Amino acid sequence: MKTIGLIGGTSWVSTVDYYNLINQLTNDQLGGVHAARLILYSLNFGEIKALLDENNWKRITEIYIDVANKLKVAGADCIVLAANTPHLIAEKIQTSANLPLIHIAEATAKVISNSGVKKVALLGTRFVMENSFYSDTLSLHGIETIVPDTHERAFIHNSIFTELTKGVFTKETKASYLSLINRLITQGAEGIVFACTEIPILLKDTHFSVITFDTTLIHAQATVAFATAH
Repeated sequence: MKTIGLIGGTSWVSTVDYYNLINQLTNDQLGGVHAARLILYSLNFGEIKALLDENNWKRITEIYIDVANKLKVAGADCIVLAANTPHLIAEKIQTSANLPLIHIAEATAKVISNSGVKKVALLGTRFVMENSFYSDTLSLHGIETIVPDTHERAFIHNSIFTELTKGVFTKETKASYLSLINRLITQGAEGIVFACTEIPILLKDTHFSVITFDTTLIHAQATVAFATAH
């Protein structure tokens, strides 16, 4: 079994889900009392959030590269970023650490492609929705991406950083998400990508008229597949 180097803390709320899912999926596959061989480095999201507010991706990149190299020294065989947004700099992290990086968008694109869905709505931080690293990856698999309108993107981004990453999940916020998702479905979305690892927590056990893609679960599955492959 390979050792997973997991960079979490962005936020700790979804990092808990990553840890649980990776270990549960490992046990499901290997049985007995098996669990993942995993090294977790949990960042202080307060520091990262301040840099995001400044759009200081240079410093964010330096932090992630430093952590990735620490995980490599500690014995990690791969790097996993336990959040969607930092995948904006995934290539730089992978190049610096010179380790395989299990990319959340690539894993998600494969699952969507296998489902037969050709048009999806993408929900996440504004960095995810307004940059092209996700839509470009999906496009390579013949998948069209649509995003919420300007007002909706601002609402989603704000709710992630003021509520969801703090573990605050309200009925009002959930209702607003359901409303905008239904509007995106009327625009032709055949599937909804929860490209923020806290959104699946907010919308847990919710029924939709189209298929949804939980990127946390998909990423955890891809991570375990890599770690347990011979």
